[in-house]
Amino acid sequence: MEKPNIFAKLQLIQTEIKELIRTEENKFQKYFFFNELQVLHLLKPLLNKYKLTILLSDDTSQPFIHEKEGKEHFIKYLKKLEIIDIEAPQNKLFFNFWACGSNVDLAKAKGASETYALKYFLSKLFLMPVKDEADPDYQPRQQKEETNPGGKKAVNDFLKKHG
Repeated sequence: MEKPNIFAKLQLIQTEIKELIRTEENKFQKYFFFNELQVLHLLKPLLNKYKLTILLSDDTSQPFIHEKEGKEHFIKYLKKLEIIDIEAPQNKLFFNFWACGSNVDLAKAKGASETYALKYFLSKLFLMPVKDEADPDYQPRQQKEETNPGGKKAVNDFLKKHG
């Protein structure tokens, strides 16, 4: 049996990846978010399973843009992500994406912008569904798959009566 190519492996990961749940809370601005660690916890086992690795670096083909206004540092720079098929290292995919951010500490501005850009880039590349438990319409996948016999009967009775 022939081993899947790098595109087939990406498709398998996209099919198997679990959903991200916004569990982290920004108490100051009152919203929930997912963090980089959640993305990596979902992704790393699948990368290992399908023998893919990711290399990340700054892309120097574009300038590092840094502006300072008052105490705030604003930065924008290009990141490069490389996906390599470990079973066939000549098979690689390259992606570029922008990292942008601000902070009063330049190093924190760079770190935060990279973390933010990477978590969103990976979640979109691998088609990770994002769920918010605070959303009243949210139901965990397991709950959706388990059918409530009493509830199903009530719906069927309602439809028969009013259908």
